[in-house]
Amino acid sequence: MDPSPVDKLQTGVKSGARKLLGPANVQRINSWRNRLPEPVVRYVPRPKDDGGPRTLWPSFPPPKYLGQLTDDFQRQLAVEREYIERRDCDWYHTSELTSGEVIPGAWDLRGGEGYYIGHLPVAGRTVLEFGPATGAMTFFMEHEGADVTCIEAGFDVSINLMPLPGVNERERRMHAMQAIGAVNNSWWYLHRDRGSRAKIVYCDIYDLPGDLPQYDVAVFGAILLHLQNPYAALAQGAAHAREQIVVTDLMPDLPGSPDDNLLRFNPHGVGEESTHWWWMTPGAVVAMLARLGFGETRVTEHSQKHHIGHDLSGAPVDAHMYTVVADRTW
Repeated sequence: MDPSPVDKLQTGVKSGARKLLGPANVQRINSWRNRLPEPVVRYVPRPKDDGGPRTLWPSFPPPKYLGQLTDDFQRQLAVEREYIERRDCDWYHTSELTSGEVIPGAWDLRGGEGYYIGHLPVAGRTVLEFGPATGAMTFFMEHEGADVTCIEAGFDVSINLMPLPGVNERERRMHAMQAIGAVNNSWWYLHRDRGSRAKIVYCDIYDLPGDLPQYDVAVFGAILLHLQNPYAALAQGAAHAREQIVVTDLMPDLPGSPDDNLLRFNPHGVGEESTHWWWMTPGAVVAMLARLGFGETRVTEHSQKHHIGHDLSGAPVDAHMYTVVADRTW
């Protein structure tokens, strides 16, 4: 009998992961047997020196990425990540554990979280957060009384990488997602430490799962500059936001007024920088949101502490940022 498409896919991913990532500890998770045509196969790559982070990528999503919001599925995600230790994490945000210990990260939003979301009240509201990274805003909004669901790259979906001539793109995506996996590990580490009830959905940001419900608010925290198609991502948020959309991003180094409708593609030029697709003004974001039915907007400016190049050995700088809060008008 010829192998099934699932068999072929599993064989290909196993072979590719071993070839690209070296020795791997293959874990078979059978608890989803009733939901999936085959058991899920997880890869926990271990660098040769066994000193780097272990991450779960690639892995097999549930059919059509559906069913991720069930309590059982979220518990299973947590169970799969019980192995996470501090060495498995990359701390994108400075984070404080329940013990009082502070773990430094590239961005320190502490004390500035309210400015980050334009002082939008979130208590008692449902929030769909795109690109949570370590989760500084996830757990802040949850602490403020919000019911938070996060959208993140994962399973077999990679982040958007700008092309680089002469580079093996498949291998590049694998390494990029190992890095993203380590950041996501820090989200799960804090989730466990805080006993959080926040949920996370892994999928393509341009094609959200069909069973995703409506939320009161959609939040895009410093993610649009990293996306190949920011408008398409905003459209997905708009399709699932009943009332408001919040967009926070870096204030661009562009001529003219922030109110001007301007974008600059590939602002750093061809080189090693592979995830910074755009500079975009608040005016450009406002124009996109207006086309999506969110025509009443207010723009605020603020600064957040940032370690340039994610180099924690140097002093942080004040990063100039803006936040657009847009209300649905049609």
